[in-house]
This record gives sequence, C-alpha cells and structure tokens, in this order.
Amino acid sequence: MLENLGTGDSRPSYALGRREGNAVGKRRAMPYPAPMENAAEPAKPSRTLRRRMFWFLAGSVVNYLLIATPFKYLRTHTAMPVWLISACSIGVGTVFFFLWNYFVNFRTDSRKRDALARYLAAVAMLYVMSTTLLTIFKHFDAHLSLNLGRFPIDFDVVATQLCLSWLKFIVYHKWAFPAAKQ
Repeated sequence: MLENLGTGDSRPSYALGRREGNAVGKRRAMPYPAPMENAAEPAKPSRTLRRRMFWFLAGSVVNYLLIATPFKYLRTHTAMPVWLISACSIGVGTVFFFLWNYFVNFRTDSRKRDALARYLAAVAMLYVMSTTLLTIFKHFDAHLSLNLGRFPIDFDVVATQLCLSWLKFIVYHKWAFPAAKQ
C-alpha cells in the first residue's frame, strides 16, 4: 500500500512532496501511464465475431421489412402469382443488402474484386433458396398471425429467414467475406 517501503518513511510519496506517475493527488500513484488500446491494432477474433453477429441480427430485422412490405403490397395490388411475388420481394432485400454489404460495409482482407465473384455466387444461391422456401411457405399458408401493435408479423417471412439465417451467416462470414487472419 505504501510506496516508500525501502526508505524507512511510512508516509506515501505525495505526502513527502514527491509527484510520481500520472495519478497526482491519488492515494497510490501509478509509476507509468495507463495502457491505452492502440486504434490501429486489429480487433480480436471473438470481438469481430460478436460485432458481425450483432449487425447480422440487426440486418435481419431490416431484411424482414424489405421482404414483407413489398410482398404485402404486391399481393394486395397485383394479380401476380405467389412465386413471382416471392421472387420480387426477396429480390428487394437481396439488392439492398448486396449494395450495402459490398459498397458500404465491406470488411475483409480480400480485395473487393476478388471477393465479388464469391459474394455474387453466395447471393445467387441464397436468393434462389430464399425465394423457393418463401413460395413454399406462402402456398402452405397456415394463417398464423401475430400483431405488434398495429403491425402484423408475417410468419412465412420470419420462418424463411430463420430457416436460412444460419446458412447465410456461415456463407458470408467464412466464405464470401472472411475475417482477417490473426
């Protein structure tokens, strides 16, 4: 507790008029400056994974809105078949997130040009899977509903997202946009 153990004086150094370290006036002064995180250091892999997971979950809410809103509008105002409505509504979310992920939120060690082919392949594969699954759910239509206030939740869109979200996360996180190697 006391800093002057070897001097025979039991008073702390600040009581003797000495100022050591960077914590002037504190009971125990630190003999060196407090460590600071270097902003240039890459994030730890676990932190990167948590950050990606958070944004992936936040994006799923936005993706739900980008799929459910056009689906409801097209079903109400057009005579298009369900498979075409599914393709259009999934397409809205796909195009939005392609532009966002590739041009705004691009996070990988790969060059954009190198990652583009992988990303387009992943987008195309997952677009076909999502459209097919949503079409199947809409044809089955169990008429399950839940209202959050005035807003009805479309369980077919939620089920589509839940069925494929794990696959999307793995494909995008590990293959299309791999994290930096530590």
